[in-house]
Amino acid sequence: MEVELIKLKVKEGASSGKLAQKIIEKFIKACLALDASIFEPMIEENQYFEEKDKYRFLASLQEQFDWAVARGAKDVIMRKGKCGLCVIGHETYEFYGNKQTPEFAYIINTNKHGVKDIFLCNGSSGRR
Repeated sequence: MEVELIKLKVKEGASSGKLAQKIIEKFIKACLALDASIFEPMIEENQYFEEKDKYRFLASLQEQFDWAVARGAKDVIMRKGKCGLCVIGHETYEFYGNKQTPEFAYIINTNKHGVKDIFLCNGSSGRR
């Protein structure tokens, strides 16, 4: 089974302090609303996401949201989980529609300086 990691690399200068918290909040808000345009202003034009430019990443994020809607997701809620595949044990943000398993999950990787990266996790604990 091939697993695709979609990774958002955030500039260190643009991801620390209060801005780091705002990046996380806007990302979660976009996932809860199933609307990638909410997160778009937080991304710099020259940022790349695992060989994807800003707009290809946003399109792939919106694709995740559209798949969730197609499966019947309406009112999305978030729960925290743990990665069991890509970064074993790392905290994940799982987003649930009307099913027992998450529609999608992301890792928001931070360090003492702020947000380091954000990427899709296909092995989050809610999927087991």
